[in-house]
Amino acid sequence: MKLEIKVLNSMRLTKLLIAASRWLSKYADVLNDLNVYPVPDGDTGTNMSMTLQAVENELVKLNHEPNMKELVEIVSEAILLGARGNSGTILSQIIQGFLSSIEDKEEVTVNDVIKAFSTAKERAYQAVSEPVEGTMLTVIRRVAEEAAMYQGDKNDFILFLVYLKNVAKEAVEETPNLLPKLKEAGVVDAGGKGIFYVLEGFEKSVTDPEMLKDLERIVQSQAKRKERMEYTLQEPQDIKFRYCTEFIIEEGTFDLEGYKKEISTFGDSMVCAQTTHKTKTHIHTNNPGQVLEIAIKYGQLNNIKIENMLFQHKNLLISEKEIKDNSKYIIRNENSKEIAYFAIVDNKKLGEYYIEAGATAVLIGGQTQNPSVLDIEEGIKKIQANRIIILPNNKNIISTAKIAAERAKKEILVIETKTMLEGYYIVKNKEDKLEFTLEKMKNNYSIEITQAIRDTKIEDISINTGDFIAIINGKIKEKNQNLNKLLEILFNKYISDDSLNLTISYGKESKKEINAIFEKLQNIDKTELFVEQENYHYYMYIEQRDLSLPEIAIVTDSTSDLTPELMLGLNIDIIPLKIKIGDDYFKDGIDLSKRDFWKRVTTESIIPKTSQPSPAEFREIYEKLFKKGYKKIISIHISSKLSGTQQAARVAKGMLSRGEDIIIVDSKGVAMSLGYQVLEAARMAKDGENVENILTRLEQLQDKIKLYFVVNDINYLEKGGRIGRASSIIGGFLKVRPILKLENGEISVQGKAFGEAGAFGYIERLIKTESKKTSMLLYTTWGGTRKELSSADEIKNQQVGNNKVEYKGRLEIGATIGSHSGPVYGFTIIPKII
Repeated sequence: MKLEIKVLNSMRLTKLLIAASRWLSKYADVLNDLNVYPVPDGDTGTNMSMTLQAVENELVKLNHEPNMKELVEIVSEAILLGARGNSGTILSQIIQGFLSSIEDKEEVTVNDVIKAFSTAKERAYQAVSEPVEGTMLTVIRRVAEEAAMYQGDKNDFILFLVYLKNVAKEAVEETPNLLPKLKEAGVVDAGGKGIFYVLEGFEKSVTDPEMLKDLERIVQSQAKRKERMEYTLQEPQDIKFRYCTEFIIEEGTFDLEGYKKEISTFGDSMVCAQTTHKTKTHIHTNNPGQVLEIAIKYGQLNNIKIENMLFQHKNLLISEKEIKDNSKYIIRNENSKEIAYFAIVDNKKLGEYYIEAGATAVLIGGQTQNPSVLDIEEGIKKIQANRIIILPNNKNIISTAKIAAERAKKEILVIETKTMLEGYYIVKNKEDKLEFTLEKMKNNYSIEITQAIRDTKIEDISINTGDFIAIINGKIKEKNQNLNKLLEILFNKYISDDSLNLTISYGKESKKEINAIFEKLQNIDKTELFVEQENYHYYMYIEQRDLSLPEIAIVTDSTSDLTPELMLGLNIDIIPLKIKIGDDYFKDGIDLSKRDFWKRVTTESIIPKTSQPSPAEFREIYEKLFKKGYKKIISIHISSKLSGTQQAARVAKGMLSRGEDIIIVDSKGVAMSLGYQVLEAARMAKDGENVENILTRLEQLQDKIKLYFVVNDINYLEKGGRIGRASSIIGGFLKVRPILKLENGEISVQGKAFGEAGAFGYIERLIKTESKKTSMLLYTTWGGTRKELSSADEIKNQQVGNNKVEYKGRLEIGATIGSHSGPVYGFTIIPKII
C-alpha cells in the first residue's frame, strides 16, 4: 500500500521540525568542516544546529497537540531566542517567514507550502544588508523558485519533499561556481548545505523507518507526560518508577536498537537519541545503577542526572501547602541564587510582583503590619543563599531588619528602602551593579498618596482631615482637597523630559479618573501594578535620567578584548560571544576568564568552538540602554568579513520601535583595532560630541589602524579550517612564522619569517617603515603562555629610543579570537595625526 500525505497539520509539522533538528545535529560536524573563511565564529554546523535545537527543546516538552497558531507562536519565539551565528540568524528568519505564511491554516497543502517558501526566501534576504550569492541565501532562493514550478502530484507531500531536497542538493553543488573562495577551497557552502540537511530531515520524517520510530516515541512520551501531569497531585505510591535518569554516552556508532533492548526492561518513558558522536538516554527506572552499568559498556558517560520523582512530588505539595497555609511568606521555587533579595511588602499581590521581578523571597508585613525580628529571621532561614539583601521598604522596619541581620549566621545587607516601590526598583535592576543602582536612586522620586486622618501642619503646609497628601521621598510635600488636582500637580512638577519610567501601584481606594491624566503622559514608559494596597491610594515611582550619562551609548562585543582599566570612566557595554568547550558553553569574559581559557587551551589540547550573540541578547541590551535614558546607541562590532555578529545586531535593531536611534558600525577590525575605535567613540560621547562627528572619526580610524600578529602554532588555523593542510606541514618542518595582518576588515598574510628571530626582525622593519611616515601609538597584544607574553614585550622593547612611537599598553587576547588563532602575539599601530 502506497503511503501518501496530502496535508500537513500541526502534529506533522511538529515532527518535521524535530526531525530537521536531529538530522542537522547529526551532520553539524560535517558543516563545521566545510568552513573556509578566516572567521572567529564561523562554526556553521554548531550555530545552525543550536538554533534548531532550541525549537526541538520546546516542542518535546509539549503535553498536548497544539493548534497551528499556537505551534507557530512557540516555534517563532524559540527560534528567535535560540538563534546563533550568522547562519543561525538567517535560518531563524527562514523558519519564521515560512511559519508566518501558514499560521492561520489548520491543514497546509503543497500550494500553501510553495507560498510559504517564497515568504521564507524574502525574509532571509531582508535579514542580510548585503546578500551574497553562493551562500545559503542562494539555496533557499532556488528552493522557493523551483517549488513554484513544481509539476508533480500536489496531493503527495512525500514526493514534494523529495523534490525539494533534490533541488537543494543541486543548488548546494552550484555554490562553488558562484563564490570563488568556495571553488578555491574545493568545498560547497556550509550554510547552504545546512539548508539541504534541514530539507532532508523533513523528508526523513516521513520516509526513514528509524526516524519514524523515534518521532513516534516522542509523541508517546508527550502523552505520558500529560498523564504524569494529571496524576502529580495524586498519592505518591502512583509513581511506579521513581528515578528519572538521564546521561550521555560519548559514543554514537554502536547498535542503538540492541542497547535500547538491554535497558528497556528496567523502566519506562525511555527516549534515546543518537548522533555520530554521542548517544543521549532518558529513562524512568527503580535501578539507575544497573542502567548505568549497561551504558558504560558502550562508552564513557557524561552529564549524569538522577532525580527522585517521589521527592519532587512531595516538594511540590509542600511548596503549595506552605504558600496556602502560611501566607506570610512567598518563596521562589529556585531558591539557591548566589545573592538573594528578600523584600518586605504590603500584601500578597505586591509580593507576587516582586517574585516576578526577580526577588527570592517576600514577607507580607509592610504598612500597618510591621513584622517582628522573628518574622524576618524565619524568612532568612527559608532562603538557601548565604548572601542576602533585605529590602525593608518602610522606615519603620529598617531597625528591625538590622537586628535580624546582626543575629543571622549568613551575610546580610540591609538597604534602607523606605517605600514599597524603592525596593521594587532595586529588584528590577538587580543585574546592574548595586552601587550604580543606589547612586541613581538619588535622582528618582518615590511618591505615596494617602488621605489625612487629622489636622496638622508640616513645615509650612497646613493639612486638614480629609486632605489628600503626597509623601515624596519620605517627606510630605504636596496636599489638595481634590485627588485629581493633586495628581495633576504631581505629574506637572515631577515628570519632565528627563523622566524615563513611571511605576504606579493602585490601591483599594484609587479612582478611575486617574486614567485621563495618566494617558496624557506620552513621552514616558509606564508600568502598572494592580496591588490594591490598603490606606494608600497610589504608590508611584518616577525614574529619572542620570544627567551624568552621555546622550550616546556605546556598545561593542567581547572580541574587542577591552579591560576595565582601559574603559575606566567611560560608558561602554560589552555583549559577550559564546565559547563551546566539550559540551559546556561559556560567555566570553563572563563565565570564562582569559586566564582559565588559555590554561585549558594550552594544557588540554582542545579546539574550542565559538558562536555570536543572538538577536534576543542584542535586543535586551539595547532596550536596557534606552531605559537608562540614552537617546542614541552606536553599536561597534568585529569586522563583518570576520563574523556575523553585526547581522544579529541588525535583526535586533529591526525588532525595536526605536531602531532608528541605533547605528550599527562595521569596525573592519578586531582586538585593539576594534577596541581603540570603541574607546575613542566613548571618549567623544562623554565630551558631548554628536553622532555625525563620532562616525566621521571612526571612518578615519578604520582607514589608518593596522593590526599585525604572529601565530606560533599553525595547527589551530588548520584544524579550524582557516589554512590549508599543506601550509601547516611546511610551516611545521621549516619553522616558518607567518606574519598576518588585518586590512580592510580581512585577515591576510603579510609575509613569512624563519624562526622567532626572523619574526622579530620582520616586525621591527614594519614598525620602522610605518613610523617614518608619521608619529604613532603602539599597543601590543598576546594570548597563550609566558612565551607569547615575552614576545609581545619584546616588540615594545624594540621601540625604546624611537621617539616617533608612543607605547600605550599591552592587551591580552581573549577566548573568541584565541579559539581560532591558538597562542598568538602581535601589535596594533595608530597614527597620532588623523
